[in-house]
Amino acid sequence: MSSQNFVSISGITNRKQLQGIYEICRKEVFDFPIVIGYQVSNGSINRGTQNPRQPKLLDLESLSKETFSYGFFPAIHYYTKNNSTILEDLEKITKLKILDLNALLQLNTLPPSAKILREIKNTGLEIILQMAVSNKQTPQEGYAVWKGEGVQDVKEGEVAPLIAQVQERKDFIDYIMFDPSHGTNLDLDLDEKSLAVRFGKEIVSIEDFNHLGLVYAGGIKPNNVGRVACALSSFFPDRVSIDIESGIMGKEKEPDLNLIRDYLVNFRETVR
Repeated sequence: MSSQNFVSISGITNRKQLQGIYEICRKEVFDFPIVIGYQVSNGSINRGTQNPRQPKLLDLESLSKETFSYGFFPAIHYYTKNNSTILEDLEKITKLKILDLNALLQLNTLPPSAKILREIKNTGLEIILQMAVSNKQTPQEGYAVWKGEGVQDVKEGEVAPLIAQVQERKDFIDYIMFDPSHGTNLDLDLDEKSLAVRFGKEIVSIEDFNHLGLVYAGGIKPNNVGRVACALSSFFPDRVSIDIESGIMGKEKEPDLNLIRDYLVNFRETVR
């Protein structure tokens, strides 16, 4: 995608949901890139475990191909508690032809070393790097790995350590993701003094980072996407993408096509 700005819909698990999104886009006609996010994890790759937001592992090849055929971009959202498993897991899913090398790879992990990222980048994948930030004030929510040392608290954290993470890895990544929620639906704080905004402003001010796209997630919903997109665009014109997951889940805890339609339409009306 070469660091285009995009709108992402994550947590898609099957062909029916994907086809439903395509029908929405065919009728509404959106003029912005749409990314479809599919979750995989160390557990699903090695032990066959599957949570409700993960597609069946062996369905990913056909889902990825169909995603491209509809004009969308697939993104694999990979999670592990231990970064030492990353390369081995990616090799396994590549051999299974599950990971299309034209897809985005979103690393929902603590920032891997530059060495690991270099090896991934050599495959040709475009990489979305998550920043080590979370709401550390509520330890009962989210993955424990995001509460550890080196992770900045979204309310009281510092920008400098996050910038250092990017500086060390800038040659091997394409996007930087700021998502403090990690599935807890925590709303983004977009006050001018918030960590989210201070971090983004620092990124766009550094010439060495001009090739990097910014991605924001956390508490985005169909009824607030306009406000969020408007705020982000005011701070980072033509530089920011957004991602939604929990906000488009219906009562059955699976993607709701009506919510997805509202999300995309409300975003379109804002950017117009």
